[in-house]
Amino acid sequence: MKTNVFAAIAIGLALFPACSRKPSGIDTEIAQELATELARLNAIPQAGFSAVDSVPAEISKFCADCHALPQPSSFVREIWYDEIEKGYEFYARSGRTDLKPPPLQSVLAFYREHAPSQINFPQPAEVDKELRSRFELEQVDWQDGPRLSPAISCIRWVNFQPEGERRLIITDMRDGSVSIVNPIPKQTKRRLIGRVSNPARVIACDLNLDQRTDLIVSDLGSFNPYDHGFGKVVWLNRESSIGEFQPTTLVENLGRVADVAVADFSGDLKPDLLVAEFGHRLTGGIRLMTNDTVDMQPMRFKEHPILIRPGTMQVSAHDWNEDGEMDFASITSQEFECVDVFTNAGDKFDAYRTWQGGDVTFGLVGFELTDLDQDGDQDILCVNGDSFDNNFANRSHGVQWLENIGDVKFRYHRLAELPGAYRAVAADIDGDNDLDVIVVVNLPTDVYPRSLVEMNSVSLLMLEQLAPGHFSPRVLERGTPRYAALEAADFNGDGKVDLAVGAQLFDTDPQGSAASKLPRLTLWWQK
Repeated sequence: MKTNVFAAIAIGLALFPACSRKPSGIDTEIAQELATELARLNAIPQAGFSAVDSVPAEISKFCADCHALPQPSSFVREIWYDEIEKGYEFYARSGRTDLKPPPLQSVLAFYREHAPSQINFPQPAEVDKELRSRFELEQVDWQDGPRLSPAISCIRWVNFQPEGERRLIITDMRDGSVSIVNPIPKQTKRRLIGRVSNPARVIACDLNLDQRTDLIVSDLGSFNPYDHGFGKVVWLNRESSIGEFQPTTLVENLGRVADVAVADFSGDLKPDLLVAEFGHRLTGGIRLMTNDTVDMQPMRFKEHPILIRPGTMQVSAHDWNEDGEMDFASITSQEFECVDVFTNAGDKFDAYRTWQGGDVTFGLVGFELTDLDQDGDQDILCVNGDSFDNNFANRSHGVQWLENIGDVKFRYHRLAELPGAYRAVAADIDGDNDLDVIVVVNLPTDVYPRSLVEMNSVSLLMLEQLAPGHFSPRVLERGTPRYAALEAADFNGDGKVDLAVGAQLFDTDPQGSAASKLPRLTLWWQK
């Protein structure tokens, strides 16, 4: 099995009841709602998929027991034997005996009959209009020791207080570095400010309420995915000047920690930690760590498990129902492929299944909260393009906008079909006072179908909002789809939005190729 770097996070999904558990939730009511939603999703065509008219009952019951039914169009015909065999093996190892597996050959015959002989990916239909934005590229790279290929997992544009100075914070999952970068055209400087085992994400906050901006790092604890207890939450406590940080481990002995949100969830005016523990197959969940610190030192937290299941990739704090209590949203991959909202009910969180991918191979990677339609509330912009489980991209990959329509409900919009879509951010790129979307692509070197390589795949895409809610693609770059991190902001204060793009390489690209020569960081300065 191939492994991704950052999606060491997003690996290990099972296509059939390979999972050793049914979908878990806050309570049985949520589980029942999920089962109903899965049945609905299995009955209708989904984005990028062609659902078959009817599925034999024994196949549907077995293959969609704990996740959405895999669609035959997810893979080409010859791949299905390996995928089906994998599912049967996982089920045999799970210890479950409550299902009656149909004969493997009958399942294989069904999927091969309805699977395509090849999968064709259309080119983005670009608008016939000149883009007003122009960019000049600056490549920035560094090495702190023996040469290691870049594995940039996160880029954040942070406003450091009390100075009000802004810097890029960049994490590299392979060498463990946390860096601060001062982006200045042709004079960009980088400084190492910390190191953990395998950082997935970093966020800014003032954890100890001393009016200085600190950093919180999510540490997966391993480069490759497996069940372990090496995951951590590390606090980089800013002591004085920007760039001087003292590392402190706040939470440890967890599975692979993919993300952390910092907010006052308990209503005591102290920042708590919400931990997204991706785990692997046997570990994982969402854990609220309430702040029990007295006088803000030493920092001490009490654990409250909210949800126990693998696969949570991101969490983001927001008061979704506007009741004054801090809620949060989460995105989960593995067999669940869903976006959930959890509202704070004081002594518990109530879960709402906001949206779910129509196929277990959907490949959710991450999301961002943004007011994309600028109507005064937070929407959800999410991407699905993980191909690193088996090196196969499919037509479901792309960018989706979950439009907030109130009362913790969302309207789904498919913005773009894009194989390998890995991160998307919203910004007014062209300066016309609406929000556009920038997307980076991350595909394995030996991705299948091979037509993706032959067609010179898109690696950086802009979705220009030409009219309210209507987005048209603009290809900014092709041929180097090895990007996992992205940030967009006006880095040099000239009133134009710039881009920071981070690369992830595996030393598998042909020597001398454009992809093999990618630096850790590329700055796209808008002219």
